[in-house]
Amino acid sequence: MDRNPQVIVAYSHNVSQAIRVHKLPRPGETIRALQASAGMDGAKGTNTAVACSRVGARVAMVAHVKGGDWYYKGQQVLKEAQIDDTYVILGEGIKDTSGVVLIDDEGNNMIVLGAHNEQAIPDDEIDQALTAMKDAQYCVTGYEINEKSVRHILRKARELGIKTVVNPSPIPDFVPDYWGDISLLILNEVEIARMLELAGVEFEEGNWEDSARKLRKAYGVGDIVVTLGEKGFFCLEGEETHFAPGIRVKATDTTGAGDGYMGAMTARLAMGDSLFEACKYANQYCSITVQRDGTISSYPTAEEAEEIFAQRDGNMS
Repeated sequence: MDRNPQVIVAYSHNVSQAIRVHKLPRPGETIRALQASAGMDGAKGTNTAVACSRVGARVAMVAHVKGGDWYYKGQQVLKEAQIDDTYVILGEGIKDTSGVVLIDDEGNNMIVLGAHNEQAIPDDEIDQALTAMKDAQYCVTGYEINEKSVRHILRKARELGIKTVVNPSPIPDFVPDYWGDISLLILNEVEIARMLELAGVEFEEGNWEDSARKLRKAYGVGDIVVTLGEKGFFCLEGEETHFAPGIRVKATDTTGAGDGYMGAMTARLAMGDSLFEACKYANQYCSITVQRDGTISSYPTAEEAEEIFAQRDGNMS
């Protein structure tokens, strides 16, 4: 059986838990937490890798992290998800501060990343890992790691002929000059508006084709996916455009839905789907995850997801 990875996730790696509140706080407001979330949450890279693997792709993780109890919990998560962790490197020091995820009664969330915990992957570790896994089809990364690392990952992946998938979150506060190395950019409504604003380009909310074409022209990226939450998604695939509406469900925790979408979509791309087909699958997949607690704990396997899809189709017929 071929065990070479189809997808490399060169990204942030961490596990944690979220805090439940009745409503998200307003500026200056003090609120009381209800409880810790019943689910398990991860960094964007960990979340994406787990979702990608559970959907059916062969996945390898590339990261450079500090130690501590969370590190060992994270390694157990990767092991259980059958993710190759050969290139998850344990660096010096202990992770000292945590970020905060708040989730309200409607499933909405606010995320603040921890200070002094920005993960950077040394250039030589990136080069070694990607060269060793040069037959992979896709490499996923994003700005939850150091920007210089993202730049180097994209350059090396392109050099090796590996397609790249990027989510610009947290949104950079500058205009990247290397986004021509991005094969597929996936971003939400807030992120596309901000990236167009940074480029000095007018944004018209709701006109996703116009926005995507302007974004491609401004940054030189390849294909573009705009995730719209309960409203569905839009994608620009070559010169073709596609839109599909959202799936109406009662959300309890939307944390990590975007990471799950990116992981599921990339897995389906690696398994042969077109971008539109992969996005339709990810759209359905995330309608399951938002009804569950946590991020890592909310991602179903492909078999479980297919059963839920079939039940849903049966109830609608």
